[in-house]
Amino acid sequence: MQVVCSFARCFSFYSDFAIFFQALSEARGAAVVVFQLIDEGNEASFNETDIWKEDAESIYNIYGDIELDNVNFTYPCRREVSVLHNLSLIARAGQTTALVGSSGCGKSTCISLLLRYYEPSLGQITIDGRSITDYNVKQLRKNIGVVSQEPILFSMSIYENIRFGKVNATQAEIENAAREANAHNFIMQLPYKYETLVGERGIQLSGGEKQRIALARALVKQPIVLLLDEATSRTTIVIAHRLTTIHKAHQIYVLDNGTVIEHGTHERLMAKEGGKYQAMIKRQQTEKIDDDNDDLMNIQKATEEDEKSILERSRLLGNSEIVKMNERIAASVSAAQTFFDLFDRKPAIDNTSTEGRELVNFRGKIEFDQVKFMYPIRPTSIILQKFQLNLKPSQRVALVGTSGCGKSTIIQLLERFYDVTSGQLLLDGIDIRQLNLHWVRSQIGLVSQEPILFDLTIAENITYGLENIPMEDIVNAACRANIHQFIEQLPQGYETRVGLKGSFLSGGEKQRIAIARVLVRRPKVLLLDEATSAMDSHNEQIVQEALVKAQMEDPSRTLLIVAHRLSTIRSCDMIYVLASRHIVENGTHTQLIQRRGAYYKMLAQNNLQ
Repeated sequence: MQVVCSFARCFSFYSDFAIFFQALSEARGAAVVVFQLIDEGNEASFNETDIWKEDAESIYNIYGDIELDNVNFTYPCRREVSVLHNLSLIARAGQTTALVGSSGCGKSTCISLLLRYYEPSLGQITIDGRSITDYNVKQLRKNIGVVSQEPILFSMSIYENIRFGKVNATQAEIENAAREANAHNFIMQLPYKYETLVGERGIQLSGGEKQRIALARALVKQPIVLLLDEATSRTTIVIAHRLTTIHKAHQIYVLDNGTVIEHGTHERLMAKEGGKYQAMIKRQQTEKIDDDNDDLMNIQKATEEDEKSILERSRLLGNSEIVKMNERIAASVSAAQTFFDLFDRKPAIDNTSTEGRELVNFRGKIEFDQVKFMYPIRPTSIILQKFQLNLKPSQRVALVGTSGCGKSTIIQLLERFYDVTSGQLLLDGIDIRQLNLHWVRSQIGLVSQEPILFDLTIAENITYGLENIPMEDIVNAACRANIHQFIEQLPQGYETRVGLKGSFLSGGEKQRIAIARVLVRRPKVLLLDEATSAMDSHNEQIVQEALVKAQMEDPSRTLLIVAHRLSTIRSCDMIYVLASRHIVENGTHTQLIQRRGAYYKMLAQNNLQ
């Protein structure tokens, strides 16, 4: 008995030290990255000790005159690829300046340089006549705000997400900013209003709702200059593919391969026969179908009332961990109960389940029959009510409607991220809940409006989750997604790493890689949730043609498109208009125009005819 007790004490003693050994092992692995960062050479223009120091000499009043003078730039991770070539442009205080051009031409790079994420290789950037390097970085970024094409929200309440723009903002200031961004009304309709949790990366909200909250976060400080990277608004510096966004800009710069090839007002550029801008306008004859036109007008009014505009940055918060062994051991006792509660909980949809049918000859027929749906965290807010939708095999079907009307919810139900509250969702006449979950998801390809890439090579991102895919298939998928030519221009081609969340690529480049990833799987059902939102009209047209070809490869392939752009959906076999939780109108583009109903009004309100 004494031997057993001694063994137990030794085992307990070893268990205590095992925690230390685990922490040491983790620290050793992390140290490699830390030391690499420490040993990495710094840019000569950055002083690590003074960069965040607020000394009086570097504090200047910012009025908003911005000038880029013969700027050249290459990213440190891709020094062989020149992004900007002798780029020169001027953005005057109190004016609206727009940058337009094809995907990857350097528009978003200009914003990164203004935020001093990077320094120009050659040339100079000045603000109010002073070199941008004269400004204290902390002061500069404090006064710079960006609403990007992929808004970043944190797993907190709406109130807290907006307050990140101004940590000492009052409730009244936050609500006023939400009104300016046209977000207040939809927030007040939520059960918990401003205290509603948005979920990880804002997953509980639609794309338009996330964008408006991000805009409110930027507006809460009543900025002087505002930078919008593909956000749906008009203000001082607008990065845009959607050309109707910038018709009233005081100055429009057209970029191509990192340099300015045209500039002027909309009228002046349209008068230039054979010009790049004129060609882009003609190609992109129609824009966004969305009757949230008040968003644009309210935001424009809010920014035009300011003589000067400002840049205020959405802060990216990192998590920091302080590990104390005694606290860690003590915390593990209370955490154990939470762990076992979670372990014992049975999820509504079991991702590990092997049960359910697999259809041998799946044709791609989809039917929503009297579907009612409410999100679990918002049980009082009905998203879909008596919803009816029928998709036949090989059909191209589009869903249009206002932001938050349930378009993306339909995609989530098809992927079985959620189950319907009542009614049925049928695949080839079989309730989706009776089918094997892994089989269902293997038959569906999804390209969302916020593409997710991993810190791997381009080839690995395209084949992610698949094994033994021939290089020929990877290249073929990339060609159909109109990304092959861009990849071939990179020094390492398909072996180029894309960075964390695809940070080394532009929005359009990331989206096309995501499309290639879906096409290489040859799905029976293809779901496009604003898949071409980050592309210019030229690349969008090419990708649309590729998607048509992809559908022709398999006659039973069903295509469901959630989109705002008319050019994306006008050729669809059927268009469904969503409003008030259900479909209010459906038909072809020609039929809906002739009826002069909800669809026609959307076009008229957005000057799309």
